[in-house]
Amino acid sequence: MYERISRAAALWLGGAVTAATTGCQTVTPVAGPALAAVGPGYAAGKATQEFAFPYQAVQGAIGGALADLQVQQVRQRQDGPARIYEGTTADDRPVTVTLRPGTGAARVTARVGWFGDPPFSKALLERIGIRLGSLPPAPIPSEPPSAPRANPYFSREAISDALMLREQANFPYRDSLVPWD
Repeated sequence: MYERISRAAALWLGGAVTAATTGCQTVTPVAGPALAAVGPGYAAGKATQEFAFPYQAVQGAIGGALADLQVQQVRQRQDGPARIYEGTTADDRPVTVTLRPGTGAARVTARVGWFGDPPFSKALLERIGIRLGSLPPAPIPSEPPSAPRANPYFSREAISDALMLREQANFPYRDSLVPWD
């Protein structure tokens, strides 16, 4: 009997705390301010920007922006709610643009090359903004801006194996795991 009372008291106390912390809504919500234009963000080889336009409008602008920057062999595919555009640049680097719907804004993510290309990604997002009308008109570049990043794992500027492993190469061979004294 004592156990039932304590459970009931705990449930009542939990409900009271929840009601006290959340409060009650006495007024209807007012529409907030319209989404402001936010510039592109760049991290880990990807550029991301949200556009306060309908999904279909952004979808059309992406195709035009890819054509403006001379991206070839553009293919589209659907992955759940996201639409993915895949193509290649003039110098045969892969371009992937992902469009995700949102509430009031569509999110566009772009990756150029394996390790990213910030100027090309920024130019692509700017062309999408120009085609949507959120940016002032600008001429289409005859040569798309590009600064591909080097491979951070197998770079020509990497330390050579001869230099990195010189201590092991200069150390005499031992057939025992026991250190020499």
